[in-house]
Amino acid sequence: MRKNKELVGIISRHPFYLGIAAIAILLLAFAINFRKLDISSTIAEWGQFGDYLGGVLNPIFGLISVVIISATLQTQIKYSRKQEFDNQFFSLLQLYDSVLQSIDMHSLDGSIVRKGRDSFFIFYGHIKEICDERKVPLNIGYSSFLEQRGWEVEHYFRTVYHLFKHVRDAAESGLVEQEDKKKYYDLIKSQISQYELVLLWLNTQSEHKGKWDQIILDAAAEPFEHLNKSLLNNAHLISSANPKTSE
Repeated sequence: MRKNKELVGIISRHPFYLGIAAIAILLLAFAINFRKLDISSTIAEWGQFGDYLGGVLNPIFGLISVVIISATLQTQIKYSRKQEFDNQFFSLLQLYDSVLQSIDMHSLDGSIVRKGRDSFFIFYGHIKEICDERKVPLNIGYSSFLEQRGWEVEHYFRTVYHLFKHVRDAAESGLVEQEDKKKYYDLIKSQISQYELVLLWLNTQSEHKGKWDQIILDAAAEPFEHLNKSLLNNAHLISSANPKTSE
């Protein structure tokens, strides 16, 4: 199957040269077989020679045309699917931003005091308070946080996961080239702030992580490449999961 695709690729990329090669081979074969005969001066025999060329070359040129048309259609289909992927990807990015902005913190009188990314700074502070009060490591404090306020962030985690998954699935299906795959991943990571990243990492280490391992194990993804480990403040948690982090 792979060899057939490579052959189709060669034919579709170099149809002119293949046509010239076919004509050259045909004339060479004719010359080798009939080199001892004199060149005819009758119209009828030249007509037979033309029939010989047409009878052999027409199927070859027809095959080349079919391959070119097929390759063109495949290219158009792939381009259309790539366009659809891009549209879905940027729609997911917009959804991510919408979900992020929907997260807010209220004061006792009901007014909004923090919104969007600022809320994750408060969430992080809440987790640290739990850890300091109970003298527990960060992962235990995070579990307690989830029991109290998990409903505020669980949809956010699912949205970020589906952003990464969307790129990974497209790369596995061949829709996105490997060199472009990292560009899409980097674009996702560029949207995520440090405090979002901390909670996201804590979530991937909890029992609620879902299928995040598939993303973490993807060498091109490196979702926690820019994680500031000083915010974790728990060395044993970092070593257990061994995330690639920045100071």
